[in-house]
Amino acid sequence: MSLTTTEFERGVAYWLNETKWDRDFHNGFYTTMAETNPHGAFDDNWWAGFLPVLRAWIATRPKGSAFLTPRAQERFAAMSTAWALCVEPRLGEDIASVEWRDVAAFPALVAEIKDVASPVFASKFCHFLAPRIFPIVDNAAMGNPYSIYEAGFNAYRSEWHSTGEAVCESLVSRLSALIEGPLAVDFPMTGKVVELCLIGRNQSRAARETTT
Repeated sequence: MSLTTTEFERGVAYWLNETKWDRDFHNGFYTTMAETNPHGAFDDNWWAGFLPVLRAWIATRPKGSAFLTPRAQERFAAMSTAWALCVEPRLGEDIASVEWRDVAAFPALVAEIKDVASPVFASKFCHFLAPRIFPIVDNAAMGNPYSIYEAGFNAYRSEWHSTGEAVCESLVSRLSALIEGPLAVDFPMTGKVVELCLIGRNQSRAARETTT
């Protein structure tokens, strides 16, 4: 499908009125994540600060630290290698140009940590480290129709590329105007536009189901 202004505005309205999420669309959060980014040096010190973030974003449940921590530690070295080979060379790009096959090795390792079918954990984990490349998948707002993260990743790309250039430019301009202050260096403009549209689409679907 293609993105629409109506879906975008519904997504914005849901974000601002129905959630307690940051009103700057997490612009400040992306700055914080950039300041604490390990740049591929995954170790115990980094994990001690990163795990609480995942927990706060409801990405870890029902798994606890006793389950997740040793599984993460077992993959630190492999994750560092995959980051250096697949992710780091593409940090200057975003979801519009990066294909799944380019970066698949990294989220595959991440998904093994929690070892569940849902793509939410892998999406949030990867998004916090490279937000412009890895889109986020959310259950409550977006409805999460994706059985695996690859499907969600490709859906974001498909939505963006099937939308006319003029509409894309209009939505980017609208979101930029909604955010006060300078954008974080890592702010995922393309992904955030698609995210808001998907939220708006899901909320419209939920409203229709409620009235039928």
